[in-house]
Amino acid sequence: MHATFQLKPEELNESFLLAIKKQFQNKTVAIEVSDLAAEAEGNEPRKAGTLKGRIKMSADFNAPLDDFAAYQP
Repeated sequence: MHATFQLKPEELNESFLLAIKKQFQNKTVAIEVSDLAAEAEGNEPRKAGTLKGRIKMSADFNAPLDDFAAYQP
């Protein structure tokens, strides 16, 4: 079983620890500290359309592939 929780330091209190002990009896619990959430909060939201005009599709994009000819009716 794998579970991931993102908590702020102020949320790590005695009631949290008791809940962990009750939920995961006789199991190993690993606690990992990461700055990823803090970094993500400071980032500006992405703007829609920033890649407009940079991605091109070939004219035959929807054409049937020869590799799958045996599977097509």
